Amino acid sequence: MKVFAMAGSVRAQSFNKKLLALAVSQLQAAGAEVDVYDLKAANLQQYDADIEVTSGLPAVVVDLKERIAKADGLLLVSPEYNYSIPGVLKNAIDWASRPPATNPFKGKLVAQMGATTGQGGTLQAQSAIRHIMVGCMAWSLPGWFVVSKAQEAFDEQGQLKDAAQKEQLVKFLKRFLDELKGG
Repeated sequence: MKVFAMAGSVRAQSFNKKLLALAVSQLQAAGAEVDVYDLKAANLQQYDADIEVTSGLPAVVVDLKERIAKADGLLLVSPEYNYSIPGVLKNAIDWASRPPATNPFKGKLVAQMGATTGQGGTLQAQSAIRHIMVGCMAWSLPGWFVVSKAQEAFDEQGQLKDAAQKEQLVKFLKRFLDELKGG
């Protein structure tokens, strides 16, 4: 199985990047190939249909679309900004889904995760991602894995401290891989 994975945060010490790293490690240990996309390194310009029409898709967008298309499923790990997702993540999704005839999200399974320093567990962001993915003709794995009070949840090595939470993550990712394998 090949998984395309992306964190919606660009901050170097992002809790969502830590959560993504944990998930990638577990997915790889389970035999999945994981392609991690770095939004900060990609430096996608703001979506502008005029660019698409006059110049075609930028090379960085073509690369993003190809990487998503090659994946069997997607793992999106996002913080919550103002009850939604970061603009940089939405921008990447918007670019990748254009033009609609070449939308690489179509039919893909999406697993959703997120971490926040607050108590809400990124639940509003997860709902926003689910809504956006419906518009992209993808389908979300039922449920999600979220971490509240992330500043207390991770140790110095970026591992989850709570054994029950670690087990929940393992079960969530196993369910994702099982669905990708067809059952």
